[in-house]
Amino acid sequence: MSEVRPDRRRAGLVVAERKSTEIAEPGDQLSPSESEGLTGRSRTKRHLRLVVAFVVLGLAAAALSLSATVLASLSQSANTEAVFNDAAELPEELFDAVIWAPDPADLPRQMEPLTRVDVTNSWLRAWEQLRIVAETGETTGVEVYFSHSARSGVLAAASSWEGRSVRQVGHDLQLTFYSEDGQVIGLTATESRLVRSEELNGREWTQETVESFEALLVLEDGNWRIHHLVRRSVEAGPWIESTPQE
Repeated sequence: MSEVRPDRRRAGLVVAERKSTEIAEPGDQLSPSESEGLTGRSRTKRHLRLVVAFVVLGLAAAALSLSATVLASLSQSANTEAVFNDAAELPEELFDAVIWAPDPADLPRQMEPLTRVDVTNSWLRAWEQLRIVAETGETTGVEVYFSHSARSGVLAAASSWEGRSVRQVGHDLQLTFYSEDGQVIGLTATESRLVRSEELNGREWTQETVESFEALLVLEDGNWRIHHLVRRSVEAGPWIESTPQE
């Protein structure tokens, strides 16, 4: 009778399969080393959960802080734009009363059509702001349209304008400089047609004037502001009483 030897290789595969598929039943006992390993892993998981929780809380706090900053910035921008719009309530015919002379050919940069529109709007709104300051004494919007020496000049003179007003009728403008980076503009108002008024002894008097100015405008925060403003000449008509005596 021939001897049948066990296939050790096959037996080994079976044992290996059994070992690889064995799992601990609920009633099985774990060795002390296995129990200690599981406890260590549980502690590690708890630590990881705490770290993740702190990271999430930190990110949430950062998001809240960023949201508050953005909201504050939007609120400030909205307030600035509200002031800007206060002086932007101008009649349509006034925009047509601004006449630009042809630009010099030797400028460092030629003015773009949209830039000309923006400068025209800023010039008209700045003069409207001067009317508001003269009539109300309110200087809140001055920094929206004026900067540097022009702003300082308006603020210094505001207190002496009480009871006076200036209304713009039209302007003839000449571009004298435009920087290569598009941030600085020099212009001359060869004629600014204005109506000045003043109250005296309970009566209102008006005077038509033709004045000329030299100005430097700087692009700041997306707005053209008058940086420097100097009056070069004035031709004034007679004062006329606009409030007849009763």
